[in-house]
Amino acid sequence: MSAPPARSFLDTPYARILALAVALLMAALLGWLNRDALFAPAPVSPSAKRANPELEACLSERVGAVDRMRKEGVVNARQYDEFRTRAEDYCTARFPPTQ
Repeated sequence: MSAPPARSFLDTPYARILALAVALLMAALLGWLNRDALFAPAPVSPSAKRANPELEACLSERVGAVDRMRKEGVVNARQYDEFRTRAEDYCTARFPPTQ
């Protein structure tokens, strides 16, 4: 009789465990890279923004400048929304609201 054919490494349980480990590692990596989109911070309420005078001053200055650009026709509606959001995000990151 002839000897049984040799098994390839890809046919062993070790290869399947290794493939599962690689898949879990890649899923974890995707989760880590997209953590900001998956777990967005809670929106800041307007009353919390008013509790921090530095934040309020920054918002009035930055958002006021964007409002003036909109009134003067320097930016269109899409740009206005984007610039206003960026100004609010900048101020909120620089002066976190107190709660």
